Amino acid sequence: MTDLVDNDLFAFDDDVFTASKEKQEISISNIEYQAKIDTDGWFHTDKSIDELMLETHGPNQLKSSIEHDYLYKRYDRALSKCLEYIRVARTNDQCKVSGTKEISEIAMHCSVKLNKLDVLKELLDEKQLTIDTGLLLTRGKFLPLVGRYREAMNSYVEYHKERKLDYKVWAEMANVFMKTAEKDNREQEMRYHLANLSMIRAIHIYTNSRWRNKIEFVKNRFEKELKLLEEKLESTKRKQGNADKFVEWMANEAKSIELAGLDGFDWEDIVWIYKDWILRQDIEIEEDHAIKAAKDL
Repeated sequence: MTDLVDNDLFAFDDDVFTASKEKQEISISNIEYQAKIDTDGWFHTDKSIDELMLETHGPNQLKSSIEHDYLYKRYDRALSKCLEYIRVARTNDQCKVSGTKEISEIAMHCSVKLNKLDVLKELLDEKQLTIDTGLLLTRGKFLPLVGRYREAMNSYVEYHKERKLDYKVWAEMANVFMKTAEKDNREQEMRYHLANLSMIRAIHIYTNSRWRNKIEFVKNRFEKELKLLEEKLESTKRKQGNADKFVEWMANEAKSIELAGLDGFDWEDIVWIYKDWILRQDIEIEEDHAIKAAKDL
């Protein structure tokens, strides 16, 4: 066998495994850069919406132009396109768009910005193929604007069943109770008490969520939001809101839903809020709206 030591195969130069050049710091000059602000948008077109919606990528192009108009506060244009998008999607069998949820939500926002509550009402009445949690939250936000508090509360309750850690939904529920009570105060008013309960629940969920408060900007954001929630809680107290009084009222078999101002809501939603508050699951509802624990039946 040939002796490898005597072979020139591994006879490397001494500097092969050493850096031939020392690393030098490269100075990069400051370059002034200004991002291009696209106020026109390539997706805007002179084609009719009926024509555009039948093209392969037409619906996506139209959606981009709608979002672009909304971004630049051209709410009239955005709303008009949204309504046409929805019309074609629902009436033209050749259109392959399967759902209009996102466009409907944008249209709702536009109608509120323009104070076109009649359009908002029509959009809220439109049937959607699917009702996801996001749409429930959107409906809960906009339904009170057209006086439909019962449906709004139902949307919030159904949403919270899916998203139990979203504290904001309780704050929105408190807003609904406060608004309805201010419109029509009753003899045995319970809505301020429910608003108080809702804000306590919101703060409880918020403060028990995981926050990286060791990070300064996170801590600042946490404290700022907590202050807003506590201010809302105080507003319920100024109306004599007291969660304990609602719990006491629920235990009273002679209670009147109408006198309490709760006849404007689904009783099942009120019971769900009550059960969530006291963490009792052994409650049954009788036809006369009496509440009893299963062990007492």
